[in-house]
Amino acid sequence: MLEVLRIYTDSPLRNFTYLVREPNSKKTLSIDPYDPDQITQVLENKSWGLDYILNTHEHNDHTCGNDGLVSKYGAQVLAHPAGLGKIPHASYSLKEGEKILESPDGNSYLKVMYTPGHTFAHVCLLQIQNGSPYAAFTGDTIFNSGVGNCTRGGDPKTLYETVLKEFKDLPGHVRLYPGHDYLKNNLKFSLSIDPYNEAASKALSKAEKLKEDQEFWTTNFSEERTFNPFFLVFDPKENLVSGIRNKMQDPSLASDPKTLFIALRTLRDKW
Repeated sequence: MLEVLRIYTDSPLRNFTYLVREPNSKKTLSIDPYDPDQITQVLENKSWGLDYILNTHEHNDHTCGNDGLVSKYGAQVLAHPAGLGKIPHASYSLKEGEKILESPDGNSYLKVMYTPGHTFAHVCLLQIQNGSPYAAFTGDTIFNSGVGNCTRGGDPKTLYETVLKEFKDLPGHVRLYPGHDYLKNNLKFSLSIDPYNEAASKALSKAEKLKEDQEFWTTNFSEERTFNPFFLVFDPKENLVSGIRNKMQDPSLASDPKTLFIALRTLRDKW
């Protein structure tokens, strides 16, 4: 089974870096490295090297660890084809559906997903364990109770299509590994739209009991579909539709999922 370590960096954007290790080959991958010194300390404590870096997209807070780690370990940097030339040291163009860190029996690996929307050079990774989806590393595409913004090289309509295609129907047990810890703030936004969402209220209560910057709730997609409004639009209840219409000051706003999703993204940008 792939070993996954999550590293939280107390950065202004509350970044997560992930280390993934294939135990047979002993190959190690860093996803979205932020602080190279912090990552190096973790690697040294585990007596691991670093073979690969994968940047989910080109924004600096997801690539700023590349220089230090490439210098120290000579790691190969993997990226979306459109990220080459934008991402420091990126030299390998990922193919959609490509398998990374595949186990000898072929049953465990990371599968590359092309996920445009936040930017057009974005990839996510689906962790397959024993032939079945186990977790998703989502960068800035899916957050706990949210999705990424589209204000720095993205498009909300495209993001909607990505969520619909790649994430809407993922098995509920699949764990969510986002690129940032925005859980509490996103839940507060969710409740500002739909204050009657009991699942969001309970989730916020749970999140607020965690030790700040030390404990993190790894949600799954079943849980997200109860309080993440960007998933709730696929089966919108009246409270959510009314809340979005009221916030948009548009009582005639259509209630189809795409319109609601884009309206929510607009509201979140201003919140």
